[in-house]
Amino acid sequence: MRYLRVFRNLIEKRPILVVFNVTKLCNQRCPMCDICKTSSNDMDIGMIGEYCRALAKFGVGYVFLQGGEPLMRRDLLNIVDEFISNGIKPTIITNGLLLTRDMGCAIAKRQCNLAISLDSLNRNVYKRMRGVDELDTVIRNIRVISEIKKHKGLWAVTTTITKLTGLRDVKCMEKFARDNGFMFAIRPYVFVNGAAGKRDDDLVYKYEDVREIFDYMLRISRRNNYLASLVYNEHIRYIKGEKLFSCDAAKHSFVLGESGIFSLCMEFPGLNFSLEEYAQAAENCTATLEDCNDNTPCFYNNAREIGILWRNKFRILVNFPRILWQMIRYGNFF
Repeated sequence: MRYLRVFRNLIEKRPILVVFNVTKLCNQRCPMCDICKTSSNDMDIGMIGEYCRALAKFGVGYVFLQGGEPLMRRDLLNIVDEFISNGIKPTIITNGLLLTRDMGCAIAKRQCNLAISLDSLNRNVYKRMRGVDELDTVIRNIRVISEIKKHKGLWAVTTTITKLTGLRDVKCMEKFARDNGFMFAIRPYVFVNGAAGKRDDDLVYKYEDVREIFDYMLRISRRNNYLASLVYNEHIRYIKGEKLFSCDAAKHSFVLGESGIFSLCMEFPGLNFSLEEYAQAAENCTATLEDCNDNTPCFYNNAREIGILWRNKFRILVNFPRILWQMIRYGNFF
């Protein structure tokens, strides 16, 4: 049922992914984010259930559960269950500080995707990036849940690449993830002065600063993560400053705030709408979103990846046996 809904929405150019900021509460103080400085008006589980049913009816097939730090909500598993019961597959995006073996087992039992942010194995760089000296805690938690070998969702360690990131550190993190049964993925630091993030000049890079990192990840992903290689090609275009295809905002994804307000884009929290008014709202905001894409483009994890995969659907079909093997090895995101 989920796949049929998703395919229909892709054909009709309607979103298939909702990014749900389940809370603004956070236990880290990242320099590229101000979310911890804002108040959080979290919906209760009953209201979230109503939203889940409405999103399923709309045709959404996937949800990113993020924050803040989603594991700070004690009812997170209840939220996961609400989405699953409505045929929407969740991905929990966490900093890993609150992960336990019991939580890992519960996530695995639900075949839920899991992305753990780990920006460095260097203690000083990690502290600078995350605002807390908790690298050992995250490493320990990853190792503890890595013992759960029967997870069916896609479990990944993800790294934000900044000027502080070195190729040697990336190689160490890739090995650490692989040794513990996780996929490894990187994302570029987005330093546009928008609503979803904050510019930190110490983290801002030029293409030459990070070129060898993205070249390395592109090279190894062609062997072990073909879908990621398609995304890394676009990463390289982004950090070079080349013009990008239009982003996914309003076409393939939208945002649900912790208080229950929909917006078309993370960078434009004021572009609010109701699901019943989606088509008109998306049409009215086309010029605004296109201007942003042309002049201040971002590359958040929900901003471009669906569009990249959809544009490369025929290449994906040709390489499907390889992709299927990778899904068996790492877990099936879809």
